[in-house]
Amino acid sequence: MRGFILAAGLGSRLRPLTDGLPKPLVLVAGVPLLQRAIEQLVAAGVSQIGVNTFHLGEQIAAFVGDGSRFGAQITVFAEAPRILGTGGGLKNAEQFLAAGGDTFVLANGDVWHDFDLRGLCAAHVAGTAATLMVHRAAHRPELHQVFVRQHGLDRGQVAHIRGQPVTVASDFAVIYCGVGVYSTSVLETIPAATEACLVRRGMEPALAAGQAIGYWEPLGAWFDCGTRAEVLRASAFALRQRAAKTDTLRTGAAKTSAAAI
Repeated sequence: MRGFILAAGLGSRLRPLTDGLPKPLVLVAGVPLLQRAIEQLVAAGVSQIGVNTFHLGEQIAAFVGDGSRFGAQITVFAEAPRILGTGGGLKNAEQFLAAGGDTFVLANGDVWHDFDLRGLCAAHVAGTAATLMVHRAAHRPELHQVFVRQHGLDRGQVAHIRGQPVTVASDFAVIYCGVGVYSTSVLETIPAATEACLVRRGMEPALAAGQAIGYWEPLGAWFDCGTRAEVLRASAFALRQRAAKTDTLRTGAAKTSAAAI
């Protein structure tokens, strides 16, 4: 199974920061978002990774190189003369993704989370169109766009997506975290060589055709780093988390030393 990171966004909401820096290279607690996404994929056993680029793409290509410094093999898909969108970017890399098998892991290059993607991969059911990583965040109610089933025979599945005709009742709404395991069959309905949305041209047709889309809701933190406010929130959280881990290690080391004495 291969991975793919969407890194072609313009970063409009982060201007003027992104006038000279692509959004995936924005730092959260000193670490570029793209680096964290790569490392999380590698930690889950996904080492062959595609990355699409558009805005200041040469900076991203230079940063990732061939991927060896991350323990990965990275292929860059530069989009020109126009950006292809989430669906079009994946369609452009369809052969690359299909070479890794029937499924691939997709990650947005502008989110920060502390979830273990091995759990997501284990949650995916063979034969389904996708398994989406989802989250509930009280401070971002406008992002709860995916309606899911928690009860009944179709529990654990996506019922519908906001804006899509409601044909199946849902239990509650969640945020799609921008990370998921997808079947390569989802790419079949996406037009080639043009801008296209993965949700509208891939996921919604799959649901309309009766294909199951599952979801995985882990415990942890998630931030959509598309604004300066969210980047600051993510950085503050990551620094607190890092400090807590350091304190735990120091306490453990002190106890070990005391026991040795």
